[in-house]
Amino acid sequence: MNPTAFGIETGYPQMADQPRWGRRNILNLCLLLWVPIPALACSLILFNWFPEGEIPIDPGWRWPQNFNQAAALLLHHPILTVNLLFFLFVDIQFMVIALIQKSTWLIDPYWTLLPPLIALFFFLHPLADPQGFRAAASLFLLSLWSLRLTSNYFRREQGRFGFREDWRYAKMRKERRFFSFEQFFVVYVAQHGMLVGLSLPFWAIAFFAPPLGFGDAICLITASAGLLIAGLADNQLDAFMRENKRRIAAGRPKQWLLESGLWRSSRHPNYFGEQLFWWSIAGLGVVCGEAWVIVGTTYNSIILAAVTVMTERRMMAVPERTEAFRAYRARTSVWIPWWNRSRQA
Repeated sequence: MNPTAFGIETGYPQMADQPRWGRRNILNLCLLLWVPIPALACSLILFNWFPEGEIPIDPGWRWPQNFNQAAALLLHHPILTVNLLFFLFVDIQFMVIALIQKSTWLIDPYWTLLPPLIALFFFLHPLADPQGFRAAASLFLLSLWSLRLTSNYFRREQGRFGFREDWRYAKMRKERRFFSFEQFFVVYVAQHGMLVGLSLPFWAIAFFAPPLGFGDAICLITASAGLLIAGLADNQLDAFMRENKRRIAAGRPKQWLLESGLWRSSRHPNYFGEQLFWWSIAGLGVVCGEAWVIVGTTYNSIILAAVTVMTERRMMAVPERTEAFRAYRARTSVWIPWWNRSRQA
């Protein structure tokens, strides 16, 4: 799901044993670069199907009788088009690759790349007419979000591709006999709703352009704050993990919990930063007069709440960490950074 979550190894040798320029790694890198090309090509063909300024009127929800009617229908209904492209080139294409490789790894790096690609589809659409500053600022913040999570992915994978998949899916693959078929819905359809849903505010920003106002300022400031919080939390967690590697290499016992920095005030400050960012982006959709776009953010929040429970159960399952984590959970807020109750004792 989200690349900030840790992966576990799924039948592959240890990561350190995998050559960065081995055949498997090069193949997976080529896959990573290839998979968006068909959707990008289809988008370019659609955007240039009609001469500039000559797009026909919306043909309505009738079955198209020819290519021109189909192109007009898709151009006048960009959300439909995005969902169709996602279904063909993510749900189905990624599913076929997962069946061949027996791993859903490819969705992890694309979690960070698909929202910017969807936003660009909306902003570059020939019928789009966004307010310039709102569009530029929101796309800039989205690019920072993508850069942060993409760098996290490459930092975690150490320049290797496809040797690990999200621990939740690896666990399901091990425990469920028919997961190879279930994964279409559990992995791809579920994340279809999350990724397209999160990107809906960019449709509102691209196609509706009310004047800038106080609401824009609030949303852009809080989105920036969310990115800052999530980035700090990620870096603190990475430093903690690196220190544990050094401790193990030196023959010293590892630390089981991170309780400093933002992690002293929240058990999942990175999740809080993510939610603050995306709800702020959803706020821009509301500012543009399309409040219904918060449905995608709401769905994402519900899923992340479930993921939080799964993650904490996994933390508690390690005997050496159980009691310490139980005490940490009792005194520390789950998402929102708040006063640690040990300070009040």
